[in-house]
Amino acid sequence: MKRVGSVAVLILLAIPPSIFALAVQTSAASASPAADTLASLNAEARKAYQQKDYPRFLSFEKRALELSPGNPRLIYNVACGDALTGDSHAAVAKLDQLLALKLDLGAETDEDFSAIRSTEDWAGFKSRLAQLRKPIVRSTVAFQLSDPDLLATGIAVDSKNGDTYIASVRERKIVRRSKDGGVSDFISPAQDGFLAGASVAIDTQRNVLFASTATAPFMADYQKGDAARSGVFAFDLKSGKLLRKALLPNDGKQHFLNALALDQNGNLYVSDSAHSGIYKLALGKKELEVFVPGNVFRATQGLAFSRDDKVLYVADYSDGVWALDMASKKPRQLESPSGVWLGGLDGLSGVPDGFIAVQIGVQPQRVLHLRLGPGGENISSVDIMEMNHPDYDGPIQGTVANGAFLYVANSQLELGNGQTGAFAADRARPTIVLRLPLAPGN
Repeated sequence: MKRVGSVAVLILLAIPPSIFALAVQTSAASASPAADTLASLNAEARKAYQQKDYPRFLSFEKRALELSPGNPRLIYNVACGDALTGDSHAAVAKLDQLLALKLDLGAETDEDFSAIRSTEDWAGFKSRLAQLRKPIVRSTVAFQLSDPDLLATGIAVDSKNGDTYIASVRERKIVRRSKDGGVSDFISPAQDGFLAGASVAIDTQRNVLFASTATAPFMADYQKGDAARSGVFAFDLKSGKLLRKALLPNDGKQHFLNALALDQNGNLYVSDSAHSGIYKLALGKKELEVFVPGNVFRATQGLAFSRDDKVLYVADYSDGVWALDMASKKPRQLESPSGVWLGGLDGLSGVPDGFIAVQIGVQPQRVLHLRLGPGGENISSVDIMEMNHPDYDGPIQGTVANGAFLYVANSQLELGNGQTGAFAADRARPTIVLRLPLAPGN
């Protein structure tokens, strides 16, 4: 059985969760007795699959799906079980449920389906899958960065002068592209101990650029002593001079500080996508403090504030968008329309009626417009703005600027091996940044 939907930033850390683990993930914030039942079913299903007892595996997966109806990964697992037990009609019916959600979890190359690929059922599925894979393209190329070794990720635009800043994973630096097209290093490689760049955010009021950074084994000049290090750096926006940096202490846990969000008072919040917490770097402080511990969410990714800073919206890679009350720190999962699955979100960029987000945990990868309902109580609608763009090679979190969503189409993170540190330089190509126009009013 294939693995599907690993967290993008965890590619750097070589922590690919298995399909079984992802299939039963439920946020700790909503833990219930059913979650324990799902966990036990997950363990039994894994054991049966490894023993090639496929009828038993299918039985456990069906019971799990009864507890979590509509869970795409459980639907996929049941389809695998149906195929492994020779029921092509039932397997394709489940895969069609995923197609209705506009999801392709990789059945075409999964060996679990090899026995039914000569059936009429499978031929019909392939035809419908081809329709899903048709590109939806609304963007144009904003610019390219010629250096193929960047492995670009986070991006931010200075609203005062239009300069764009892009973080590099591989070369451990931040690149600045001026409004007139000139490209230069904002900070030099590994300056002040900078590690693999993740995200960037700009405080225009105080002329500060913040960047999250962590260890990637395939970053330039990797040293074993760098393992598990992660932190936030603050640079003067004009000179690139280091103003302060805050690294997490070595506590024996894996951390990957990722998405950034600034409140109106200049306090910075950063998600930890490896340990699932949220940290705060208060204005003028030099140390990160735990704002939300790592047992509240499953896989924190994007962060975005409400207009009044009273709510911090959190994209959890495993199960969608949450609203975190800043006063009580109580999380509440936002309901979304039926027939929509919001796992795999990477980043949240605020717009007047909601968010723009890149969804990478599925195929085809896409950019979504998530509209909030009255009072921000739920997600009222979800529209696909762009999908399966021909330039995609690891699309990643972006930013809203000048009436458009600006994002890296090809982070190329898969070129780096998170275990050996090897980097497939022969396959690397220039970074492509896309400009996707927003709808009127956004």
